[in-house]
Amino acid sequence: MDARWLTAPRARVAEAMATQRRTARPAWVPTWRQVLVHVTWSLMLWYCFIVFMVIGIRVDGYGDNRTGPDDYRDLAIALVVLGVWIAGGVLLQRWSKRPPSPRARLAEWREILTAQANGFEPQPLASATLPALIAQPAGRPSAYPRFIARGDDRIEFGNLVFRTGLQGKPVTRGYLAVTLPAALPHLYLDSLANGRSPGDLPSSVDAQQRLSLEGDFDRHFAAYAPTTYGADALYALTPDVMAALIDDASTFDVEIIDDRVIFSTPTAADYADPAAWQRIEGILDGVALRLARRAAAYRDERVPVSRTGAGPGAGGSSGSAPYARPARLIGPDGRRLLNAYRSRGPWPVLARTGWILALILLYAVPAIFAFAGFMSVIDDK
Repeated sequence: MDARWLTAPRARVAEAMATQRRTARPAWVPTWRQVLVHVTWSLMLWYCFIVFMVIGIRVDGYGDNRTGPDDYRDLAIALVVLGVWIAGGVLLQRWSKRPPSPRARLAEWREILTAQANGFEPQPLASATLPALIAQPAGRPSAYPRFIARGDDRIEFGNLVFRTGLQGKPVTRGYLAVTLPAALPHLYLDSLANGRSPGDLPSSVDAQQRLSLEGDFDRHFAAYAPTTYGADALYALTPDVMAALIDDASTFDVEIIDDRVIFSTPTAADYADPAAWQRIEGILDGVALRLARRAAAYRDERVPVSRTGAGPGAGGSSGSAPYARPARLIGPDGRRLLNAYRSRGPWPVLARTGWILALILLYAVPAIFAFAGFMSVIDDK
């Protein structure tokens, strides 16, 4: 991989980007400035809630429902502070809409130029459709950054951002996905060297589907395949493929699903580091290429052939007919690991409900009580 743009001088990077798209950051990826704006408005509402409720309770409880000079003085001070706060919030919101800082833009530009120098283009996705175990049970993730091969979407890599759990805490995983010439049986290789506990799969997989492979491969990966497809897994995992996996992808979890092979890490990939690009190159030139060759030659003997052109003289000599396999070359038992896609249950609904309640707590509750407190102060009847 050509990584010269990652260390090129700032002026040269800016000059190269002058004719390029100015940013690859999508609108749905918030900046820290935008987060700061939301925090500012939320804190302002809570300030109004506390101040107006305190003054209102003092008027109703101790002032015989009459507003005195001290109450008007405190209310005036509170309104002045609120006015300054609103003015600052408006300026902060305008500032948040400005382009990112030169330092942040420089880092992004370096990644864009590096991708383009190697035949890739940035194409982030708000909802990535990745039918893999790493996407379960979190649902569809966003992909940013995401790079695809120029004019060919069969190769893509980047970071997947999942929002999991009740609090919506983001989880980021680096990934590389390659489309194979044909489908292979479902196969999952759980890396034992990427920091996760052995067997700590992203989703539920029946442990009885664990395979034991030759050599020292089991020291690097835990392999899982459908129960009746162990021999087919050995067809894909030839000695040269296993050697390439150990040499170039030992820290990646690897999944073959349908006609795609997906390499993923439990942490985000840093594409400002030349090593990340070298790892991508090593996988593409090594194990991905070897798997593509195995997939092109694979045939699932469990899938019955279908007769086409039946009848005397059809497609050849009398009494013979050509045979053609259906488009899907994998039998039903080999398409998915058992229990690979367990139901997510009530967690997505609870997560969405929790997020709505959090917004109500941050904005609606303080706004309602602040209005009630303010009305108690000005109502001196």
